[in-house]
Amino acid sequence: MLAALVCVQMLKRRVNKRRRAFEAQLPDALSVVASSLSAGHTFLRAVQMMCLEAALPMSEEFARVLAETSLGDPIVDALDRMTARLQVRDMEMVVQAMRIQQAVGGRLADLLPTLADTIRARAEVRREVQVLTAEGRVSAYVLAGLVPFLFIMIQVVNPGYAKPLYHGAGPYVLLGCGVSVVTGLFVILRMVKIKILWAAP
Repeated sequence: MLAALVCVQMLKRRVNKRRRAFEAQLPDALSVVASSLSAGHTFLRAVQMMCLEAALPMSEEFARVLAETSLGDPIVDALDRMTARLQVRDMEMVVQAMRIQQAVGGRLADLLPTLADTIRARAEVRREVQVLTAEGRVSAYVLAGLVPFLFIMIQVVNPGYAKPLYHGAGPYVLLGCGVSVVTGLFVILRMVKIKILWAAP
């Protein structure tokens, strides 16, 4: 059971790491595609050139999009599936803007730099939020770790001091203490978790 939980957590960490890497590379990728479009290339050709220059996971994901379009799939639908697969909000905004651009017209080369600037601004806000809430997160971890640390220290210094907690209602008291510590940690982390909202252009 423990091994399964560890494997699941490791998989989640790898997925989140890949998602964060994609988010970090997205503004530069959009800028490269916009430059290629301004130079007269088609959108598919611009994406191909971006894949040659971009690192993983950006190049891998867009290469998959190109493979799907080569089989006859519309480019926007392929991008939409990639967005659903990665669950990247910024990419969702890009796809939504591209759908609107296809419906009303306009130059995609002018739209993509604006989207890239918007994504960079949102990333800057996220970093500022992380800095401003760092004290709250550290406080939560310190307060949660203080209880087991003190309990272990008491056991080391005076092993017989906590013996009453092992009999009668003692185990229930320890259980309640553990539940309260975990609950407090969860509440504090939820309080310092700020969601950044966005609106499609």
